Amino acid sequence: MSKNLSTADYMAKLQQPGPALRTKQVDKLTAPLAEMAMQITLDQVRPYDRNPRTLRNSKYDEIKESIREVGLKQPPPITQRPGDDKFMISDGGNTRLAILNELYQETGDEKYYRFWCVYRPWQSELATMAGHLSENENRSDLTWIEKALGVAELKQMLEEEADKELSQRELARRFAALGFSVSHSHISRMLYTVEHFWPTLPTTLKSGLGKPQIEKLIAYREACLEIWKRCDAKPVEEFDPAWHEILSQFDYEEQTELPWSIVEDRLLGMLEDHSGAHLHTLDWCLRRLLECRKRRQSIDDPEIWHPLVVEMERVRDPSAHPLKFYPPLPGEEEDAPKRERKPRQGEPEQSEDIVPLTDPSATATHNTSSEDEEEKARLQAEIEQLRMEKEQLLRRTPAPAPSVLAGNGVGETDNELDDDATALMLGADQQPATVEPTLMGEYLDERTDEQRIADLTLSPVFESESKRKMRHAVAELQGGKAGNFEDFAVQAIPLMSAGPLTAVTDIWWIDDHGKDPRTLRFLIFRLAMAIGQWAGFPLMDTAEGEAPLQRNQQEGLGYELYPLTGELEHSLVAQRVWQLLAALKGEMQPLYPSDITLLGDLLGTTDNEGYMPDEVLIRLFRLIRLVRVLHSLDKGES
Repeated sequence: MSKNLSTADYMAKLQQPGPALRTKQVDKLTAPLAEMAMQITLDQVRPYDRNPRTLRNSKYDEIKESIREVGLKQPPPITQRPGDDKFMISDGGNTRLAILNELYQETGDEKYYRFWCVYRPWQSELATMAGHLSENENRSDLTWIEKALGVAELKQMLEEEADKELSQRELARRFAALGFSVSHSHISRMLYTVEHFWPTLPTTLKSGLGKPQIEKLIAYREACLEIWKRCDAKPVEEFDPAWHEILSQFDYEEQTELPWSIVEDRLLGMLEDHSGAHLHTLDWCLRRLLECRKRRQSIDDPEIWHPLVVEMERVRDPSAHPLKFYPPLPGEEEDAPKRERKPRQGEPEQSEDIVPLTDPSATATHNTSSEDEEEKARLQAEIEQLRMEKEQLLRRTPAPAPSVLAGNGVGETDNELDDDATALMLGADQQPATVEPTLMGEYLDERTDEQRIADLTLSPVFESESKRKMRHAVAELQGGKAGNFEDFAVQAIPLMSAGPLTAVTDIWWIDDHGKDPRTLRFLIFRLAMAIGQWAGFPLMDTAEGEAPLQRNQQEGLGYELYPLTGELEHSLVAQRVWQLLAALKGEMQPLYPSDITLLGDLLGTTDNEGYMPDEVLIRLFRLIRLVRVLHSLDKGES
């Protein structure tokens, strides 16, 4: 039986204390789990302690006045390391934080002390470092050395995480996965700068020595190092100290361009002191090497090194050779070793070992008698006459039957005139029979060859007779054949267009001597440049940034793509072309149009404006053909 409680009892029970709190009291909230806007104070956030920017922002005063006048219009992004009691700037914003602190100390105004920002959940140290590099790269307000040092630090962090050394291409892929897009060639130049120039020219690099100067400096160092090795007078290990001793003399403040004439003289003096070779010979080799590097040519040509070889023989034995100047003085010219090559068809013979390429007796023992020479000349003349008759006959031949079109594009018929003997049997004046109606009741085109060629020509490509003969000679030397647009205009899939950068005389036919990866990559790059030029791509690096399309002769399709900058970044046509060229490489930029309709927009099958004109479209067809052939070579297919 329950007892009735009085009002006083109820009041006493209500006033009894509750259970004691056994957990630690929380004085602040934990970091959010998702991206969100939040308001913080200056004492709650700190700058990024590994910020790649080490110098004062050149626009610091301008930004400060803007914040003073209109307030903070771009909230800085922040994040928080696990276990840290303060927030930290993420993806740029350290300059704005420094300005807010400075303005608050000057004015005491609360609007500078308490401000809004964008919180982003913590990902990793790698992602944060890459975010700062990417943000500053997009604004293009970091000096070259600041970017280079940041890339070197990010590389070190990635390699520590992977516990192995990473190649530059692998670094480029991992940087892109972190949101920092940079080419492997760019990474190579930056790491080269940190390794070889930062210890020698720190003041000049901090002053803003830019990419063009760095590329020139790399060219000089590589050329000097190659000469040092070829001289073989001192160990290679002694080159770095000698280089440092010379270049460190040119390290000055507020210097953004090196005095190249003086630098070159000092470097030549260094090579002269350490090798004993004469200055004129070293200057000759240096200039030839710089020219080869500029044109991306091989430096193993004997013509480059012959003067240095002769000079080093004189250094080792002064009585072996007299001192010679390069270029030779008048009256002192000598024959440097020439590149080995085979004679072209129809050239006067310069050696008794040379025989006509198509001579059936080429495998027999060659006699040097005058009678044999006359016989060779006679055979050569007959072969040239046969070729001329064959070309005339092909020009008069009407359109091939459909069986021709069923082949691979060039001369795959049952009646193909594939040798000189057949052409001779027909006779120079014999007219072929008229072709009757063919498959599906359709009649062949009755136009003349000249009319067909004219209809298949967008803009005529002029080729001199000497250039044409040279193409055919090169093809025969390599055991293949070359194509002429006029000969294959009714057999292949041709279309002629002069156009920008590179001409197109046939979108299908590829000369046999051009079916190697290096040549194909060069041709693909030229066609990609022609398409990119239509979209507004610059042909070389500009003040606004790196050219979006650059050559890569070693692998891939022959070109590399870099992010669009300046006005191109907002051009829809440029974005579509960039994405199209990237798609051919199996890549994609998520910020640019990526849906399948961009093909219709570019090819002109939709109603949208900005589609490719015929002159550009034909280069795209040719580019696709070359890419497919390149892939077949990479797979080992015939």
